Amino acid sequence: MESLFRLSVVTSEETVFDEPVSYVNLPTPFGSVGILARHAPMLCAVEKGVLRCTLESGEAVRVLVGDGVASVADNECTVLVSNGKIQDE
Repeated sequence: MESLFRLSVVTSEETVFDEPVSYVNLPTPFGSVGILARHAPMLCAVEKGVLRCTLESGEAVRVLVGDGVASVADNECTVLVSNGKIQDE
């Protein structure tokens, strides 16, 4: 059973992150939202904060994001934000 899906975090300037992941946690105005593979289609607002995701290897990655929107469809999660940067440990 496929447990991965594509996560893309994109700003107007660049693609900050674009890899297969097993889990995403999005910061939204109403709290965080968890996304797994085969999630139902969804469109939601993203709030300035930390997006967390888990790579296939199990490594956790944190991406600092600005306000924007996220779309989940066809086993892909695309996050369009005003700014973004992978957070160093």
